[in-house]
Amino acid sequence: MSDASTSGTMSPGLLKVVERAQREPEGRFHSLAHLIDVPALARAYGRIRKGGAVGVDGITKEAYGDALQANLEDLHGRLKSMRYRHQPIRRVHIPKDKGKTRPIGISAFEDKIVQDAVRAVLEAVYEQDFLDCSFGFRPKRSAHDAVRALDRAVNRGKVSWILEADVQSYFDSVDRTKLAELLQTRVADGSLLRLIGKCLHVGVLDGSSVSRPENVTE
Repeated sequence: MSDASTSGTMSPGLLKVVERAQREPEGRFHSLAHLIDVPALARAYGRIRKGGAVGVDGITKEAYGDALQANLEDLHGRLKSMRYRHQPIRRVHIPKDKGKTRPIGISAFEDKIVQDAVRAVLEAVYEQDFLDCSFGFRPKRSAHDAVRALDRAVNRGKVSWILEADVQSYFDSVDRTKLAELLQTRVADGSLLRLIGKCLHVGVLDGSSVSRPENVTE
């Protein structure tokens, strides 16, 4: 198990989650949703980069920030009362080589805030379980770090072969029901699980048509 790095901006509540996750690698967390409070949403807002592509709402970070405190308090109120609804994800197609395209999903700005706040909570739980040889989608790690680590291993003669694999359209086809079941091995907070479910089951707007993800159970 690796000692996960923790951000200086991490709240005391999240730091306690990190400490318990390290201390109890098989423990389940029954109270996490309360950690997504107004300050947590504000930190999530601050982490979203300026100038990002807009979702179906057409709202930019700058526009949302014009009344930031009021917007975050309203969002938190809807999260607490379970009135929050994730808007459809806007799909755009990025050109690739040989005339192919890569589809990416762009969430509405408020949904980006919620997603990042949820990520911070789940990261506090699960980051402690990863090994140092894991780099994908981890804080303060990048693909360049992975390449450097692999280069060192190859030069030291510790690698006999290298396997490169790419799962096509993974996020479109991942079994969301199974993913929810896996989350419940460590997350037992019903409120947080319902919120994650809203994010997983959201529709995708591609042009003028809206599609729903497969492999879900309402």
